[in-house]
Amino acid sequence: MIVAFFDFDGTITKKDSFLDFIAFHSGKFTLYCSAILFLRSIIGYKLGFVSGHVVKEKLLTHFFRGTTATDFQEKANAYVKSRLPHIIKVAALERIQWHQQQGHRIIVVSASIEQWIKPWCINLNIECIATKLETKEGILTGKLVGNNCIGKEKVRRIENHLDLKKVTYSYGYGNSKGDLEMLQFVDKAYYKNFQ
Repeated sequence: MIVAFFDFDGTITKKDSFLDFIAFHSGKFTLYCSAILFLRSIIGYKLGFVSGHVVKEKLLTHFFRGTTATDFQEKANAYVKSRLPHIIKVAALERIQWHQQQGHRIIVVSASIEQWIKPWCINLNIECIATKLETKEGILTGKLVGNNCIGKEKVRRIENHLDLKKVTYSYGYGNSKGDLEMLQFVDKAYYKNFQ
């Protein structure tokens, strides 16, 4: 079995889909105004003092806590249909199609949220490993289930998802330091390949 692992944000897409989804859901003006509230956390993240997990949960809590899982999924489906196609890199999509033509197994491994990554992947008949949102009684809490799917967590999720003994060769595509462990894990790595 030959497998190709693709990061999503910045690798397949032209921009971060998490922030793009928030803008789609709540409006750009609301997103920009709210960014002021999280400025210290964002700066801390950029400087390496605050984890991406913490920042992501703060944003999720602010924008989506109390939203029903059904409403959130409906908005995510609308995002996949109307907005996401505009930020997909043509070269990345062509590479995915090339792997499909070769009969390779393709898995998107993303720190972004499963509710819009998975429907996009299903449309292409490829697999998805992504960050999961916590719900209680059908309501989003603003927290994540487990760890943010980035760095070492990407490799851990891959190992749980696949029977690695059956993998004869692997490709990896990424664009950031959050992808480095995954790229070191594969046989053939491509970094910032679809610029």
